[in-house]
Amino acid sequence: MQRSLFVRQPSVLIFIGLLAAFTIAITVLSEGFGLGLVSTSFIKILGKTLCLCLVAIAMDLVWGYCGILSLGHFAFFGLGGYMIGMWLMYERTKDIVIASLAGAELPATAEEIREGIGTQIFGVVGGAEIPVVWYFADSLWAQLALVVLVPGLLALVFGWLAFRSRVTGVYLSILTQAMTLALSLYLFQNDSGLRGNNGLSGLQNIPGLTHLPQAVVSVWFFLASAFALGVGYLVAAWVVSGKFGSVVRAIRDDETRIRFMGYPVEAYKLVVFTLTAVIAAIAGALYYPQAGIINPAEIAPIASIYLAVWVAIGGRGRLYGAVIGAATVSLLSSWFTGGQAPSIPLGFYTIDWVDWWQVLLGLGFVLVTLFVPKGIGGLFDRLVRKDAS
Repeated sequence: MQRSLFVRQPSVLIFIGLLAAFTIAITVLSEGFGLGLVSTSFIKILGKTLCLCLVAIAMDLVWGYCGILSLGHFAFFGLGGYMIGMWLMYERTKDIVIASLAGAELPATAEEIREGIGTQIFGVVGGAEIPVVWYFADSLWAQLALVVLVPGLLALVFGWLAFRSRVTGVYLSILTQAMTLALSLYLFQNDSGLRGNNGLSGLQNIPGLTHLPQAVVSVWFFLASAFALGVGYLVAAWVVSGKFGSVVRAIRDDETRIRFMGYPVEAYKLVVFTLTAVIAAIAGALYYPQAGIINPAEIAPIASIYLAVWVAIGGRGRLYGAVIGAATVSLLSSWFTGGQAPSIPLGFYTIDWVDWWQVLLGLGFVLVTLFVPKGIGGLFDRLVRKDAS
């Protein structure tokens, strides 16, 4: 008889319980719905951290379980942000244009409103016409569908071309990085239709909810991010716990042998690659409204490399390890680069952590690789085995 997911993966129930307790506690302590002990800015940091944990789970699925070191998954994360950001910016600008034309002697026509929106959004790049890629920008449901469809289709086409050619190992990693770089360079162009280097801004202003304080909106996004992380964790645990997960791990360990056993290796890899791209895109769609802005620099290859570092530090091949790694690095990054970490005067030189944080992150990655190759999650496994014995 098939055992339940929670029996096969006992860590799932523990994770969901801890996530629920954490979410309730932060909500109760928030300024928007609770005691006001946790600031709105910190709520946003926590919400964004939960989104990064979700994209780390996607990275762990594709790398830790399937063995595909993708250096392009943050591109899918960014595309999800762009898709929802187009609706947010369009509708917010539409409200501003309608308000500015309300005092005219004659009511504004639909064409005048559209011209005003185009000028407001694209005037910064020397344009006034709304590009074709913004065709569905006035429809929330269409843009939500594009959050899934655009990254998913890109991953499907790229994966199909790469896997059918049996590109593996470091060559596949280079290809994913090249895809990310090409997408980033394209978005940097002003004629890309997405405002080039300026990106999309003002995403924290949710159309229809501008009357609500950010203290309330931030908690809503925090709750949505926590829910998405919980669902994403459940989906990932379900994928890796059954026969499908066993085949995927076997592909990671010995792809040639699994192919000779008759399994369609390329199909399995394509499913995992596309699924994780969609998960990453959903995470990005929740992240950037909390960040307030997105630009092509967010899709640069270095971001995907950081993502791999987070998973390695947390412990790849362990879903909770990916969450631990992403949460640890994200919160430490906010602390070191946000001015909370005190500078260290050495007399001849002052260590400013804003400048030295990336060096510290790189050093941490090297130390974990050398002394804790299974990551922080591996330490938890060791402690559990020790207690069990």
